[in-house]
Amino acid sequence: MSGRKVFRVVCVLAGLGLMAVAGKALAEVEAQRTVSSDGSMLVPTAAGSSASPAFAGALREGAALDERATFPASSLSAGELAEQRRHYRPKSPPYVHTRTDRALPEAVIEQDRRFRLYARESGFPYRAIGFLTFKQGSFDFFCTGFLISKDTVATAGHCVHEGSGGRWSEDVKFYPAYNNGSAPFGSCGARRLYAVAKWTEDGIEEHDYGAVKLNCQIGETTGWFGYYASAESQVGVSVLLMGYPGDKPRGTMWGGGGDIVASKPRTTHYQIDTSGGQSGSPVIEADRGASKSRCYGTCAVAIHTYAGFDPTNSATRINEAVAASLTAWKNAP
Repeated sequence: MSGRKVFRVVCVLAGLGLMAVAGKALAEVEAQRTVSSDGSMLVPTAAGSSASPAFAGALREGAALDERATFPASSLSAGELAEQRRHYRPKSPPYVHTRTDRALPEAVIEQDRRFRLYARESGFPYRAIGFLTFKQGSFDFFCTGFLISKDTVATAGHCVHEGSGGRWSEDVKFYPAYNNGSAPFGSCGARRLYAVAKWTEDGIEEHDYGAVKLNCQIGETTGWFGYYASAESQVGVSVLLMGYPGDKPRGTMWGGGGDIVASKPRTTHYQIDTSGGQSGSPVIEADRGASKSRCYGTCAVAIHTYAGFDPTNSATRINEAVAASLTAWKNAP
């Protein structure tokens, strides 16, 4: 075979290989078909192929409070705070009610090593994390969420939808930097909720993630997180996890740190202590810097969701498909 023919064969095979890779990527995006509470449809696009401002976090210093936020800089009275604590319960993932082999929604592993955070005083990025309240059926719950744009909050899928053909959450409110009854940046309601069909229709735990489109642009005040997709192993990556646990005084933010100990294509696992209510917390790799591409500043690598058997706690990993969904949701009007 001549050198020219060999070259042509190699090019054809390489092209077929690229088509297969592209087809696999497209199939993965299709597997993450997004759905919304108002029936609007979005088509995620391939994400993370190159450095993009869409993945960048944003630090906002000294910005004015969003005038559309409700109850700006409010504080609950002692009576209101007691009523809130009585009213809202931490949201547990659905498996807690159906599986006997996993009794706790999220676990404190041996000695509790969490520390309390005062988000407003600590500044960015902690003030871009918030207390998320909502109703599912006749019950009121809370989770954690974190801003990924001026008006979009990422969280666990079971915080926006019951899963497996259930209902969307209602009366959703997000309180950034909430602290024990104090809402220094007010609260925002929801214009729209997002999740993926493999969660809302099938209840598959590995696809348990979603987002809230807010009715205000509070992120212009608080700043927001970046995020990035990765396919390589995350084992050994040092991360922080911040949220609102149900086993601490209601509505107080707590955090923990540690290394990722197990890494799978759609989930990541760590021995950071958590409790119900921290579902939707960002799993953060901080201060990546411009040299690490695709995300700058404070970046999320996963969205906390579950406890495991090991014992470890686990999160929905931000892979290419999840990043594509998040980007579509944050860019939606």
